[in-house]
Amino acid sequence: MRHILSVILLLTFVSSCSSQLDEQLAYALDLSKDNKPELEKVIDHYAYCRQKHEAACWLIANMPGHSTMWSEGIQAFADSVMRQRLSQERGNQLWDSLLRISSQPHKQRDIETLSAEFLIDNIDRAFKTWEESPWRDEVNFDRFKKFVLPYRSDNELLRIGWRDSLICTYASVVNGSKTAKEAFERLRTAVNSVKRNGKYDFPYVMDAVALRNHYSGVCLERCVYFAAVCRAFGLPVVIDNCGRWANYSNNSHTWVALILEGGTYTIVDSDSIAKKNNIIDASTFTLRQTMPEWYPYTSEFKKRLVKVWRQTYDINPTIPSPSFDEQSVRLSSPRLLDVSDNYGLDESVEIRPDIEVSDVWLCSHALSIGWIAQAHAAVENGRATFEHIADSVILLPMGVVDGRKIPVGNPFYIRNGNKIEIKPDTTQYISAQLNRKYPINAGWLNRYSQIPSTRLEGCNDPLFQTPDTLFIITQVPVYHNSATITSSKYYRYVRVIADLPSYANMDRLDIYDKKGTLVASEKNRIIDLGSPKAISRIDYYPWNDGNFVVPGHDYELAYWDKDRWKSIALRHSYGYSLTFDSIPNGALLILHDLTEGKEERPFTLLNGKQIWW
Repeated sequence: MRHILSVILLLTFVSSCSSQLDEQLAYALDLSKDNKPELEKVIDHYAYCRQKHEAACWLIANMPGHSTMWSEGIQAFADSVMRQRLSQERGNQLWDSLLRISSQPHKQRDIETLSAEFLIDNIDRAFKTWEESPWRDEVNFDRFKKFVLPYRSDNELLRIGWRDSLICTYASVVNGSKTAKEAFERLRTAVNSVKRNGKYDFPYVMDAVALRNHYSGVCLERCVYFAAVCRAFGLPVVIDNCGRWANYSNNSHTWVALILEGGTYTIVDSDSIAKKNNIIDASTFTLRQTMPEWYPYTSEFKKRLVKVWRQTYDINPTIPSPSFDEQSVRLSSPRLLDVSDNYGLDESVEIRPDIEVSDVWLCSHALSIGWIAQAHAAVENGRATFEHIADSVILLPMGVVDGRKIPVGNPFYIRNGNKIEIKPDTTQYISAQLNRKYPINAGWLNRYSQIPSTRLEGCNDPLFQTPDTLFIITQVPVYHNSATITSSKYYRYVRVIADLPSYANMDRLDIYDKKGTLVASEKNRIIDLGSPKAISRIDYYPWNDGNFVVPGHDYELAYWDKDRWKSIALRHSYGYSLTFDSIPNGALLILHDLTEGKEERPFTLLNGKQIWW
């Protein structure tokens, strides 16, 4: 009788699994090639445990598409980092040596390579922690399956036993935690407290155990590590991302989110507990000092996005969309889920293309690339509708006609629920004085606010044992600053010194003698003039992002006119600002440095002030 009941139970479990995953699981097993016996061994291993059997079926059914780049050299590097903390220099030397002797990396597909031993260890350890955790009641089976059970978050390397290894490292951190949010916050603090500066030249993502010794190079590495730590303790987490910032750099950004019944919870640096509808991680620059009222720049700038995407282990149903550009491919990826509504992005917009197209892409402007796709919608009844879009971002609706990408409307942004188009008025013209081509953020202002009290000193002794103070900086500098030197003494050496040495970094000092002749222009902290000289003036330039208008460079101001940037004027700069006339009122503008530099952002003008987009 017991044998008959076991058979009935087995058939019930298999039928249950089959009814939900039959087609997907069969497809995955077909793709597994010679690895099929290993995967079947996992399924058979859990034949008499309903939840583990379903979990194993689900894990394998969603395995196709997951992979990592692998070679003997890649594995050897990760193994070395796992065993010991390597300095950045030593790590780069090791990777360089391994590159010379290792075979060419190849894609190692999970479905073809993962062993039954690895998968059974992962499933057993995940269930054990989940069942024993104090927050077990906060994590139902479906949430466990999607956000605790997965053995990877991205395309990182894998290592058996990673859950137990991370538990040993952080068990004392979560000890006493009673809720998932409390444990999440404690683990985040612990992980962040040992972040290390620097990144190896190693271009792949190591496994979580190795990342324990190096996980601060890029945000994805830190997220892969933090997510693994959380999952090791039964916390349901996932990596969310912005795809690409819409108004800053060309970078993407990722962060780890906690998924509970109430929704998506995240923590940013100023938080003490995970919150819903939180601000986007790393999107703001905190101003730590009050700037003078006269200061020409503000700390208002923050990074903005268009959508928030979730990187899932499981395969999501997608609506295939035509290819528009490299960025658009990800918009229909079955591994990405649009979760913008989880972050309070609740604006919607309707686009009525001014020419006949079947699809519309909302595009933001990227550095040195131009307009790139950030969201897609099909045209139905003459309009394309976009939901859960961020506000205050310049977007250009574009379509494809005869293989060409073309705008199908004016650039616009959404504010307070209203779609505001930006159109140049070529019947009214304005003038403007411009001194930057890219927004400045509070990170730079924090540096500049620390410079007052910095001294410029002169001496004839290279060791500066008895220096004379030539000038004390008393105001927060901007970019080009002049110090009048009243001393009539002769000095061979000039240096910059401050109470906070890191804030004494100057991009350059220009030193002039009493005749007004430039005798030195150097970046060094201590400048040797070659022989003692009487100094009349020192122009000092704090370390900066290289986006100020500078003498000797050629610039072009352009405005967006229907389907292209149209030149307003070319200017050669003889100073630290440029004045342009004949600017169409209300236009979207961009300032190109034709001499050097790639960072530039579109802007509009409001009372002569640049408003960056």
